Amino acid sequence: MAWTPVLREEELPEGAMAPAQAGWRRIVLCRHRGAVHAYEDRCPHAGGPVSQGNFTEGRLICPWHAWEFLCDTGAWDSNPAVALRRLPVRIRLGRIWVDA
Repeated sequence: MAWTPVLREEELPEGAMAPAQAGWRRIVLCRHRGAVHAYEDRCPHAGGPVSQGNFTEGRLICPWHAWEFLCDTGAWDSNPAVALRRLPVRIRLGRIWVDA
């Protein structure tokens, strides 16, 4: 894995999500309660692009079947054993970096 800058920090305000590219991997980022989280942009249910859904009340909502995932853990709200694939994040020099 390699650390890759994906967004400027100001491009992801509190309560927002954003798609990004880290090398060949599509990812989705969200900022909730001051923390930035990154996940592979693929719903574990049917492979839907989570970044094309909605983000509300700290939940990423897949556009295909409305599965809801908690931004801070990536867990599906109906069964925490099912989750988005989490990627390490750090903020450095005003940029959001992901280890993808």
